[in-house]
Amino acid sequence: MKKLCAVLTIVALAVLIVAPVSASAVQPPLLSTNELVENSYKWDGQTVSFKGEVLQDLMVREDGTWMNLSDGNNTAMGVFVPKGVAMPVISRTEDYRTVGDIVLITGVFHRVCAQHEGETDIHAVSVTVLTPGSTKANPIRLGRVVWFVVLAGLLGLVMWLYYRKPGRGTEH
Repeated sequence: MKKLCAVLTIVALAVLIVAPVSASAVQPPLLSTNELVENSYKWDGQTVSFKGEVLQDLMVREDGTWMNLSDGNNTAMGVFVPKGVAMPVISRTEDYRTVGDIVLITGVFHRVCAQHEGETDIHAVSVTVLTPGSTKANPIRLGRVVWFVVLAGLLGLVMWLYYRKPGRGTEH
């Protein structure tokens, strides 16, 4: 009886371990901009996942919405969300004072998109907001202000010395 319980426990644990693996195998791979660009032939036409910060403004068109996402590698990936795909509300986009929403896109990667004049893009089939954006703290740095005032003063002095007119009593 103890052996049977031990065997059943091992089987149950194996099912628990294997079940999440098989479920996650259905999920498309989460890729970075670098991976997509460097292996563009491999991923062309494949369903992928991409996570990034929404940059600047969304570009709403008749057939869908364009957005650019940054995954933090100083590069951006263009994402096209067709009209029929549920588009969540994007509350913030990245700019000088704002951190944009972090979104997860699942869609088809196109190395050279025939629909969009040869652009490299992802056509989204799902869009999920993972983290809402926030306001950046941009404090005034006193050291930079001091350097600006010093350099502006030096520039003003150089310009004054260069453009000043000679005094009247200096003629011979």
